[in-house]
Amino acid sequence: MADDHADKLDKIVNEYNHLGMFSGNVLVAKDGNIVYEKQFGYADWEKKTPVTTETLFRIGSLNKVFTHTMIKQLEKENKLSIEDPLSKYLDLYPKETGDKITIKMLIEMKAGLGDYLNDPAFNQNRGKFKTVNDFLEIIKDEPLLFEPGAGQEYSNSGYVVLGGIIEKVTGKSYTDNLKERLITPLGLNNTYYLLIGETVPNMANGTRITFSGDKMNSPFMEQPSPAGGMFSNAHDLLKLDQYLRQTGLLSLGIRAGGTPVWNSVFAQMKEGYTVIINSNFGQVADEIIMRFEDAVNGKDYPKPDVTMEMKMYDILKSGGIGKLESSLKQILEAHGMLYNDRHLNFFGYELMNDSKLDEAIEVFKLNAKLFPGEPNVWDSLAEAYMNKGNNELAIANYKKVLELAPNNPNAKKMLEKLGVK
Repeated sequence: MADDHADKLDKIVNEYNHLGMFSGNVLVAKDGNIVYEKQFGYADWEKKTPVTTETLFRIGSLNKVFTHTMIKQLEKENKLSIEDPLSKYLDLYPKETGDKITIKMLIEMKAGLGDYLNDPAFNQNRGKFKTVNDFLEIIKDEPLLFEPGAGQEYSNSGYVVLGGIIEKVTGKSYTDNLKERLITPLGLNNTYYLLIGETVPNMANGTRITFSGDKMNSPFMEQPSPAGGMFSNAHDLLKLDQYLRQTGLLSLGIRAGGTPVWNSVFAQMKEGYTVIINSNFGQVADEIIMRFEDAVNGKDYPKPDVTMEMKMYDILKSGGIGKLESSLKQILEAHGMLYNDRHLNFFGYELMNDSKLDEAIEVFKLNAKLFPGEPNVWDSLAEAYMNKGNNELAIANYKKVLELAPNNPNAKKMLEKLGVK
């Protein structure tokens, strides 16, 4: 291996692999030619099925690259302008609001839209959301987080709205546009927009590492959307990389996507380098690319460590919930994560899955303290109290959900189940 970028990446990935902290596929290309590719771990840890070059990984928010690319294609075809207001295409909000939101704001996450992943209506019935319109039905009821253009907030909801604009402009479904505009012409034969329950050969399983260090398949799944959730592999993503470099539709940069058990990085770097990392082991690809950037720039990088959830658990166990609260921002920053409610929420559910209900309740309470405006934090806390048999506190927290989201169907359903009319 005679490539300096490849050498540096190989060293970092092997450090993670030796700790038992990486499973997946890594590829480095220079001017479209592969100079390094390696597979690690298992596509299915329970069956011990090795990862191969054909293994398909869930690529999370890398769907946004596909969605953004199709918007830029449509602009090049003079079918829209990114300066157009949302109200020109969708009546998602009152016209006065829709007039203020531009397509460019949606792309740059400056429109004020939030994240449907935080909506209990989504989280309690993930299988229901199969079309772009299904997602738009809950997004239209989500309040804006700020005046359009006045801030910036990571927004999955905004990219679903972009998918709705693509459908409106073309008169075709988002998935048909994907096939006709990118998958078929670029020969992306291993890229799939699969609904829950649909399968194709070579799909990896997401992997959960328990607090005792065991590895097991994770059922964590959600329906795909224009914001995330497709399956693909490194070779298909390299084809997309070459198309984007040749057309100049998107600027170069490092883009990532993931869920608690999946992580993909699509890094279009200077000097013709492309780095693609797919993992079925949580957020490790993000950590690897952060360290790789440091290494390429001649900087020292932090040595690989245990998973973020394991780090949280160690701190919780040794220092209590107060220590976890004071350490949270530092932990998230060290693992390249945004400061939001999703991480503690997932950690709480991991504790519940590991029969650590009292600890889960403490974590959910902390999440509600830190992010009191998110309905989902109260929904999770209510569920934990319900599992504990504390119906009084379950009811109080489901009522808090309804204060923030009056139409939330799950909170209404659970309150009925608890005898509240």
